[in-house]
Amino acid sequence: MTVFCYRLLDKLLVVCPNVDYCEEVLPRCELEAHLLHRCRGAVTKCIKSTLGCTFQGPRSALQSHLWECQFRDQDGGKNPVLDGEVSTIEIQRSRADLGISIVGGNDTPLGCIVIQEVFPDGVVAEDGRLMPGDQILEVNGEDLTQASHYKAQQVLGHYFPVCRLTIYREKAEENRPIEKEEILKITLGKVKGKQLGIKLVGKRIGPGVYILNLVPGSLAALDGRLRPDDRVLEINGTDVSYGSQEQAAQVIQTTEDRVQFVISRCSRPQTPDLIRSTADSGVIHPNYENHRPFASVAGQQGEKLVTVSKVFISQEPQETLGISVAGGIDSPRGDTPIYITNINLTGCLGKTRQVKKGDILLSINGKSLLGLTHNQAVSLVKQNTEANVICLKIIEGSETSYGQGNFTPTWLFWQKVPSVCQTIKTVTLLRSPSGSLGFSLVGGSDKDTGPSVPVHVKSVVMETPAAKDGRLKCGDILLSVNQHSLVNVTHSLAVDLLKQADGAVTLTAVSWPGTIV
Repeated sequence: MTVFCYRLLDKLLVVCPNVDYCEEVLPRCELEAHLLHRCRGAVTKCIKSTLGCTFQGPRSALQSHLWECQFRDQDGGKNPVLDGEVSTIEIQRSRADLGISIVGGNDTPLGCIVIQEVFPDGVVAEDGRLMPGDQILEVNGEDLTQASHYKAQQVLGHYFPVCRLTIYREKAEENRPIEKEEILKITLGKVKGKQLGIKLVGKRIGPGVYILNLVPGSLAALDGRLRPDDRVLEINGTDVSYGSQEQAAQVIQTTEDRVQFVISRCSRPQTPDLIRSTADSGVIHPNYENHRPFASVAGQQGEKLVTVSKVFISQEPQETLGISVAGGIDSPRGDTPIYITNINLTGCLGKTRQVKKGDILLSINGKSLLGLTHNQAVSLVKQNTEANVICLKIIEGSETSYGQGNFTPTWLFWQKVPSVCQTIKTVTLLRSPSGSLGFSLVGGSDKDTGPSVPVHVKSVVMETPAAKDGRLKCGDILLSVNQHSLVNVTHSLAVDLLKQADGAVTLTAVSWPGTIV
């Protein structure tokens, strides 16, 4: 069966075989991962099995069983969260907040809910079992595999003395797939009036001449033995392994009857390395364009209305603006623009009713507030409040809050800000020839998976280069790898670029803080 046929079969929609418990319809290529990690009909043990409970049944029935389990009130110790498996744990919730931040959801490119941070001294940190990168599948019987980001935030925010979580933790591969090199001799005959149809190219990653593509209908394309990305070592006995594409083209053109190629073809097993393909089917993608998502007043996806307004304020001498702000470069939650967390409605700015909590401050009296630390921004604002008339340039936030409490943005809030508010960070990771970088990807411009979305980091696996470095986080947007742009590239190309990068791998990324729950 040809590769083309396999690809067609992989796109066929199939019904989950656990039809009594799961109604999922999904592409055939996603069925194995679904059965292992997401299916509510997957067989699981009771979390009290260490005490002697013999229950085994579908995951969807575990919650109701636990209400009747004869060991439910007994402490069976802390069962661990296992790598590469679905685990259910119970956490004693002594406070309202769990002390974690989350990213993702079925309305985002990530497609699932992932823990971005575990805050020190929080409930989850005190329990000690959950880690950044863990996927949350279920909370107290509530399925989160198909939940939106805001729905997951709501469910995780519900207080129960015991928080029962079903978790999936990705497993780092022990060995990186080994490339196999084939040396092939291929001879093509020339035919008068027909082109050979081979386009050659050099690569920035090293010396040599490679086949870029074959012209459709040409002699080489009809022959079918040469492939894109083959490295040309010899042409009619002439060594071009370190030559230029011009030299190789000249040898081909001066040959009259036939052209004999010696080519090197690298292949690696199609294993799901931690830089791996993750299904995007069924995901409702925000309308990204060129990595510049815009916020809308109504907060609806697809809109590109960004309200940038100037607020002129006349104030009395010694009167303050009457706002509280947060954010800035190197702030506790990361690099964010300055935004309004609270407003004194009787202050000079509050009385204008022209700003609200969640609005982003770009400049004051023509002086930019972007790229400043929190203290620098506050100092600049104070210096300029002495003027009688103050001009604020703002971006209207896509979220706000009411009442007396401070506004706290969600992860989705940051996904909708324009690129002028982004701070690009550079991360260099070092991996050995047999190691993995330790993170998985989603997103890309694949035509069959909906609108183009930025390439995102889905999960970061513990004890890998990415996790030990600590700067790359779940939900980050990747912009480039070793100077190769990831903007508007296909998912498969992004995966290949990361797999092929050896030694020191330099990434540029935009990171936004997750939603606190």
